[in-house]
Amino acid sequence: MNGERGGTRQAGRRWQGGRLPRAEVDRRIDRLLDIALEEFALTGFGGTSLDRLVERSGVSKTTIYRRFGSKEGLFATLLDRSAESVRSGLWALELDPDDPLGTIERFVAAYTEIAVCHPLGRTLLEIAVAERRSFPHLSARLLANAYEGFRPISDYFARLMADGVLRPGDPQDAAFDLQGLITQGFRVMVDDIAFVRRHGRAREIAVRFLRGWS
Repeated sequence: MNGERGGTRQAGRRWQGGRLPRAEVDRRIDRLLDIALEEFALTGFGGTSLDRLVERSGVSKTTIYRRFGSKEGLFATLLDRSAESVRSGLWALELDPDDPLGTIERFVAAYTEIAVCHPLGRTLLEIAVAERRSFPHLSARLLANAYEGFRPISDYFARLMADGVLRPGDPQDAAFDLQGLITQGFRVMVDDIAFVRRHGRAREIAVRFLRGWS
């Protein structure tokens, strides 16, 4: 019983120093990244203050510098998290060379949910575009991640080109043409995002893409 009371008292205490448990460190870092995304979205990359992040998250500047190197390192970590989520979702798709229409339709549907509608990726895109003049390297990092994320579908298009299903061309250009059909340029950033989820839209985009590249 005394042990139970002692355990209760210990659990209710604030951390008194020493090395934090790994789970608590991860929880605090995750919270820091969530707060950083909010601040980047609210005030832009240039307007985001490390002092503000420290104040809101409780994570020290020393920890931020040690873990991320800089404010840019925080943003890069968010970009990498978003890119990994996109890659893991898109790279898991079955790319069937005998069913181009169905395959492209599945890719469009997956990309819509994973890359276009996901709050993390959408917010980072908006920030990178808004800050591209002052911080062009952010947009460059985002574009590099996009190239990597599109690699499976661009490799698939290269195979379709070799088989004569698609006309010859740059498979990466074809991948970005498909992405453009999905997002419709700047519309994805200014319109109600619901338009990308309209029923039947994935099939329509797949048909339009194949008409343009066949």
